[in-house]
Amino acid sequence: MSDTTLTRLRRSNPEPLAPTVDGMDLFAEITALPREVEARRPKRRRRLVLAVAVVLTALLASTAYAVSNWVFSDAVGPDVTMAEYLTAQHELTLPPGYSWPTFHMQKNSVTGRGAGGGHAVLAAQNAWECYWVSAIRTGDTAAAQRAHRELQSLLDHNILEAPAGAPEDWLPANPPKVPWVAFAHDGGLQWIRRNYELAAAGHPRRLEQSCRANSVG
Repeated sequence: MSDTTLTRLRRSNPEPLAPTVDGMDLFAEITALPREVEARRPKRRRRLVLAVAVVLTALLASTAYAVSNWVFSDAVGPDVTMAEYLTAQHELTLPPGYSWPTFHMQKNSVTGRGAGGGHAVLAAQNAWECYWVSAIRTGDTAAAQRAHRELQSLLDHNILEAPAGAPEDWLPANPPKVPWVAFAHDGGLQWIRRNYELAAAGHPRRLEQSCRANSVG
């Protein structure tokens, strides 16, 4: 566990660290207390231990993906990930009027190789979804059709689906030569494809929801 995680745990503990005391003195203090006070103390201690355990569980769950990728995948630092993101911008297309969002990474963080390109794929996908929504609202049929084509191209060439039961750090045996991102085998990719089918048929509500939910900023 990192120093940062330990620090967060200490800050989450509502009780200060116990001072060091002599064992005999502590025993004398405890035996001098009224019996009903004595009975209440273990309950409070159990509640405190449970609270700390819950905090620890939440922290481990929130960092599970990052840790699994750092241990098992081809981990790279921020410089490599940022270079991948910038390179991908020359291989992917954004809609007219859109620009690439700023990508921030902490200095000591790591990602799996290819994560920078994957971030760019998701940014392009969201931009084209929002562009399509705008085109539908303004009645620009040509722009709507272009957005649909661009999104279908991303699905065909840049977006993969991991096999059922694959681990979080799954990598394809032969990764694409283009920027790519992998979706879990949980129905999410099917949901996206259905969004595009509905939008093309004149029912863009789910496309609008996806645009709003994934917009940067």
